Amino acid sequence: MKTFLIAALCLLSLIAAPLAHAGTVVYTATMSGIDCNGCKKTISKSLARIKGVQKIQIVKVGNDRHRLTVHTDGTNPISMSRAQSAIRGAEHYKILSWSK
Repeated sequence: MKTFLIAALCLLSLIAAPLAHAGTVVYTATMSGIDCNGCKKTISKSLARIKGVQKIQIVKVGNDRHRLTVHTDGTNPISMSRAQSAIRGAEHYKILSWSK
């Protein structure tokens, strides 16, 4: 009986682990207007206020272009307009493209 219980728990953990991450949604955007680390912090804080956002990464990819990656738990879809609205306090930050 003890062996059966251990086997059942192992099987359950193998099944449950992928399900825990099944809802993760990643959005990728191209942005302009980011000049410094302070800009990155401002954008990250603004986007982090959106329900479901778990992780934000901003990486420079060109002279005036950055790649924004937003990881969410999948409970709240985020449109490009919703993301732009979240950072509306600084109009010089522009989301140029947005994809899921």
